[in-house]
Amino acid sequence: MATIIFLEENGESQVLTEIANIAQMGIAGDSDAEQLAKYIRQGLRQLARVGIPPNKKSIMTGTEDATGHPRTFNLLKPIVGIDGIPLMEFRINRSTPGAFRAIFFTYQYHGEQIIIFTKAVLKKGNPNPPEFQVAITESIRMYHEFTKDPINSLSDYLEEEND
Repeated sequence: MATIIFLEENGESQVLTEIANIAQMGIAGDSDAEQLAKYIRQGLRQLARVGIPPNKKSIMTGTEDATGHPRTFNLLKPIVGIDGIPLMEFRINRSTPGAFRAIFFTYQYHGEQIIIFTKAVLKKGNPNPPEFQVAITESIRMYHEFTKDPINSLSDYLEEEND
């Protein structure tokens, strides 16, 4: 089991905002966004249930509501080329409204795996859009800030869970 935390900046989690925007598109009638939101929710539940395995691979299966066809997702991918910083992508691929990517890293706290999400994007068309590169750069900054004082960085989140 793992604990998932969505880091906030200025009182807001950009990842949760992106997920809420996708869900809102689904509520407004976009069936593709509704499916994407369903898969995101399912994938996050799986991560909370099993955590990030040592091989950093996690497969999830789902079913398309409209067709009943099965879907398989490779949920995790390490981000390479960032000088050994252990960032990963949580991935839900979909052509419409786009491929969801959320950047995260893990931290061990009292024997528990904490999955810490930093930034998210909805890729539309371009497999490597500039906004994803910006999200990686911001996530690197957030990772460095977190690792300066991880216990203090976690205190607000862990207190909320213990209330």
